[in-house]
Amino acid sequence: MLVFIICFFTVSFSLCQNSSDFKALKKELFFTKEYDKDSKPVKDYKSTIYVNVELTLNSLITLDEVQQRLTTIGYLHISWHDEFLTWDRKQYGDLDYIYLPQSSIWKPDITLQDSYTEMEELGSDLILATIKHDGSVNWTPFQVFNSYCPVSMTFFPFDRQTCEFVFGAWSMQMNDISLLITNVSGIALERSIKENTIWTIVSTSVKATQYHEESRVIFSITLQRKPLYVMMHLVLPLVLLTLLNLFTFAIPADSGERMGYTVTVWLSFGVFLTLVGQSLPESSESISFMDIFIVMQLFQSTLVVLLSAVLSRLIARNGQTFISSCLLKRIVTYKRGKSVSTSSEIKKDEKETQIYITWKEYVSTIDFCVFWCLLSICILLITALSFYTVYKAEYTLSGE
Repeated sequence: MLVFIICFFTVSFSLCQNSSDFKALKKELFFTKEYDKDSKPVKDYKSTIYVNVELTLNSLITLDEVQQRLTTIGYLHISWHDEFLTWDRKQYGDLDYIYLPQSSIWKPDITLQDSYTEMEELGSDLILATIKHDGSVNWTPFQVFNSYCPVSMTFFPFDRQTCEFVFGAWSMQMNDISLLITNVSGIALERSIKENTIWTIVSTSVKATQYHEESRVIFSITLQRKPLYVMMHLVLPLVLLTLLNLFTFAIPADSGERMGYTVTVWLSFGVFLTLVGQSLPESSESISFMDIFIVMQLFQSTLVVLLSAVLSRLIARNGQTFISSCLLKRIVTYKRGKSVSTSSEIKKDEKETQIYITWKEYVSTIDFCVFWCLLSICILLITALSFYTVYKAEYTLSGE
């Protein structure tokens, strides 16, 4: 019990001593020495202040492709040397460091210069800066960063986007302040960083640059889209809709449902084009291959509607017609070989063979040819676009 009382009074005395030392030190710095937070913290006003900058992210919120805005949560590690915030530790109870609000000391006017919103000061008055006895200042402003990120949707949904965070001293020139890189490997990521459901962080980088007379540090982050959601909810239904468009020619031309079916499929492609357009930025510099594919399918669907209308008119005719095309002859002969009965007859001439068929049989033959031709074209088109998109996306990334 006696030992506990002695320890209690010892700790209480130590805390009281540290508190009084802090007050004395603060009075010495801000009243006796008249520290001015608006003054450059160097004794030689012409000398350059070197500021170390490091960015740490702990959450990737979203990348809005339409507005081209990247939203993240993180904080900056900013450190510099203040020649007017120094003291002798022995005179203040061996006090090694103190905490002060960021608004009470000088700090570099670093801002996110590619901010999507209005320019604002980093951090808040709730954030305390750490000042050591030798004048080293460490400031860690926490921020929700809304930065402008131009996107290229050419290889959507296998695209990779590279976004930048451009930090610079807005008012001071390079001979006044110079921004340096602390972590040369890029952006530091918290171990507990929350994974985004759409994007995966592939790599990060950082570089120090100069823009006119201004010192800048540019952090870059490369994001890879997770394509599963788009494949399941957009690409797969689009492929199935393409197949439905082809099977228009499997419906008898004299059926009253055929024209309604083709128009419905055409409208569905228009709806898909609208949905894809709403999820992509309004840009003429880069057009998604998916947009191109949908427009091609919309054009093909228009041809299917027109061709179906013409065939519906032909099938309403009476009588017979003849064909002289070798391909159509082979198709008719093949189809007749499977038929049990036919009302057509074959008339042979000395020079050539002409096959006489009814208009219904003629339309059925045209349907057969168009179906297999369009099916082959669609298979080749889908395969070529898929392989080209994936290959080109990987090649572009490896080139970077």
